[in-house]
Amino acid sequence: MASVAGRLGGMLRRHRTALCVGAILVLAAPLATLPQQGKAPPECRRRDRIQVATGSDVSVNGYRRRLFTSWNTTNAPTDEDVDVVELSPVADVKRNEMLAALQGDGCPRYDVVILDSAWTAEFAAAGLLEPVDDVPRDRFVPAALATGQWRGRQYALPFATDVGLLFRREGAPAPLTWRDLYDSAGLQGFVTQNDDYEGGTVSLLEVTGGMMEGERVVMGARAKEGLAAWWHARETQKIAEGPFRERESLTEFVTGRARYLRHWPYAYLRLVEAGVKAEVSPLPGGGVLGGSNLAIASRSGLAAESRAFVDYLTRADNQRQLFSCGGYAPVVEAAYERVDPCQMQREDGPAPPSATRTQLARLLGAVHLALGSAKRPSLVHYAQFSETLRECVRAVMDDDHTSGADFADAVERALAGALPDAVGGRPGAEDGCR
Repeated sequence: MASVAGRLGGMLRRHRTALCVGAILVLAAPLATLPQQGKAPPECRRRDRIQVATGSDVSVNGYRRRLFTSWNTTNAPTDEDVDVVELSPVADVKRNEMLAALQGDGCPRYDVVILDSAWTAEFAAAGLLEPVDDVPRDRFVPAALATGQWRGRQYALPFATDVGLLFRREGAPAPLTWRDLYDSAGLQGFVTQNDDYEGGTVSLLEVTGGMMEGERVVMGARAKEGLAAWWHARETQKIAEGPFRERESLTEFVTGRARYLRHWPYAYLRLVEAGVKAEVSPLPGGGVLGGSNLAIASRSGLAAESRAFVDYLTRADNQRQLFSCGGYAPVVEAAYERVDPCQMQREDGPAPPSATRTQLARLLGAVHLALGSAKRPSLVHYAQFSETLRECVRAVMDDDHTSGADFADAVERALAGALPDAVGGRPGAEDGCR
């Protein structure tokens, strides 16, 4: 039997990204280090404006940027305006840039960082984030709020939550299991994010149902069944080969080459804009929790002013507009009580067709339902865990297997030898895959 990896068209292929202009070059960014013991940290001067670091705006028509601008034009005279810096669109590179900007003995380059939710534990454990007190917990979606906690304390507030959803051609059946999905997809009929980056990790976590309980690796029957079905779908070419990231997988679906698409909520608005009729539902077995958190840098000279900005972004009216205009899933419960059509205007001309109230309500319902079972490992060494997981699966795929069950058993053995070291942050964890 030919090697599985030989037919995957680059599944989980390695990519190297170089940043040359206006970016921070980071060759390696280990867990951030605290100031040396016995050496008092410097007193950071108060800036004239709040400095905010974030990733690229993936919302439809850049409406998240418009919300930042709205703060500057409508805030009170006692509030500070913000300068927003967009870092690399590549998640792993963005993380390294944020670490480099906050760590060390000097003052942080930014007052507020908009972190991928999976990184919050790492940044909090390194002492880079200011604890958030007086949080009105009943305002927030519990799963989203939990992503900002570390060791029982809140270090960030959610800004936009995310959960994997299944988009399907109008009339295609809604599958109950992964095997049902692959059977309904047909040849090359299911497309997901399968490149060697964080999106590939998320896809693997969804197939296995999460595989983590706290910091403990659990490969139960559900995880192995998911892996076996995934292997068989690859063998029978039910999954589009790729490699795909968010943009490429969405294009594959828009152009009609796939019947099913795994993507984030914002994809629905892009499908509406492209005139594609699609249904949306939770993924079989539940999705992986994603999203971004708002964190204030420790030693920021504008901590109180930054908190006012953070609270503004999480207001229910702003959350509703981020959802209906940009496709960001709300983080506050009040935003799920009703749907407000998009009211923001584009700066560069007429807005393209937007989702109707009925379409938005359908998407919002799917998101809220999916959030009920969504989860994501909360690990200090999440980045190492993520890369080791992909490395182990890639190594197992290089071997021949007689069945999906044989493949799942091999993955279980590889992960048992490597993931505990990765979770603990021990170097060379990926060597345990073989």
